[in-house]
Amino acid sequence: MGKVTIGIDIGTANISIYSDLEKMIFHEPTVLAYDTKKNKVLEIGHEAKELAEKTPGSIAVISPLQGGIIVDFEMTLRLMKKVEGRVSAVTGKRFKQMDLIVALLPGATNIERQAIGDILFSLGVKSLYFIEGSLAATMGAGLPFEKPIANVIVDIGAGKITTSLVSYGGIVTSATLRKSGHELDRDIAQLIRNKYNVLIGLETAEQVKWQLHCDTSIDSTVIEIEGRDLVTGFPITIKVPATEFQAEIDEFLKRILSVIQSTLETSPPELSGNIRASGVTLTGGGALLEGLADWIHSQIMVPVHMAPAPFESVALGTSMAVEHLDRLINVEKVTAR
Repeated sequence: MGKVTIGIDIGTANISIYSDLEKMIFHEPTVLAYDTKKNKVLEIGHEAKELAEKTPGSIAVISPLQGGIIVDFEMTLRLMKKVEGRVSAVTGKRFKQMDLIVALLPGATNIERQAIGDILFSLGVKSLYFIEGSLAATMGAGLPFEKPIANVIVDIGAGKITTSLVSYGGIVTSATLRKSGHELDRDIAQLIRNKYNVLIGLETAEQVKWQLHCDTSIDSTVIEIEGRDLVTGFPITIKVPATEFQAEIDEFLKRILSVIQSTLETSPPELSGNIRASGVTLTGGGALLEGLADWIHSQIMVPVHMAPAPFESVALGTSMAVEHLDRLINVEKVTAR
């Protein structure tokens, strides 16, 4: 392995890149603004996200991943070319000069693996390592992944929810649902449209989400929401009690619980005692929904912990993996064809 290793987590909402030398060197939305007339990428990341639903028709703001998988290969390639430029400005090296460890969804198909590999190989990379994202998250959260004990990690991203049981350097059992935070954003926007005749964008819906508590019965918040009145067509600001969103939150919580239960139900009985003692650890952006840890604890009756840096856990773990390759099971080296 070379002197510089970077861990890459290409998520539905964000791309995170962690270096063993520079720590977090890139963490921005998986979004690009693309000029269809000039066939040119104008912005990526935060700058592109700011342009969502604010641009003329010739400029498309594109999220090329959905549910944790690449749905637009060409746009993902263009995005990663720009990301490489940003990373190079920090490290002084191109991807092909570094050792890359890339996180994948547990159970990712060969087609999904090939898509990510082909994109990075197109940038001149000759070989890379794939690591299952849940294993990386376990490492990044500081859990004793290499010991023969139960480490249950719950990764709640924008496009998927994954729960895995990690023990002795590998994934014992895992479950994934490719509906998560973005689905809640859509549900919030749909509620505002149906009940108030007001159209809001997904960015606004996301901002509303972060103001909510898992149990709105204890939340007296009244949220101001700006949108467009569907009757008059004029801009409008409405005030909506947080309690209005309980049904949408409940559906989100139901999805999280179903994935956790699926993993726990298939866990070896020999590890059940560990799970009762050590509990589960939450990571991913969705883990930051207020009151989530307490709610999950009330449902499964085991301790629930928050990873030290939920957004960074997967990328941090991937960059750490190089030091433990001989002890990790769910790691694969891939070379350009």
